[in-house]
Amino acid sequence: MPRLAKVPTPPPAGYLWTPEAARRIGLSVKTLWNYRHLGKGPKAEPIGRKLAYRITELDAWLRAEMESQPDRGSSHESRPPEPRAARRKPAPRESADAEELDAVA
Repeated sequence: MPRLAKVPTPPPAGYLWTPEAARRIGLSVKTLWNYRHLGKGPKAEPIGRKLAYRITELDAWLRAEMESQPDRGSSHESRPPEPRAARRKPAPRESADAEELDAVA
């Protein structure tokens, strides 16, 4: 008996599955999963065994991310801090060593 072709189930109206959601906001699927795990990405809802993202939620999250970017025209210090100066060992004092040797002899 032949098997039925696997046709992906379309998401509910107003939702996108994870791969389409990632493409819509310009992230990889893995990054979107990581953001969800960290709690800093758009909110997802489980539908069956899959995660679905509301299109309005994706657009709102993307808009908020774009607004939180710093102004390109604003000035800021992007140069890393200067490295610490290397500590040098003090040079041996030859005169003190000669005085100590004279005192011992």
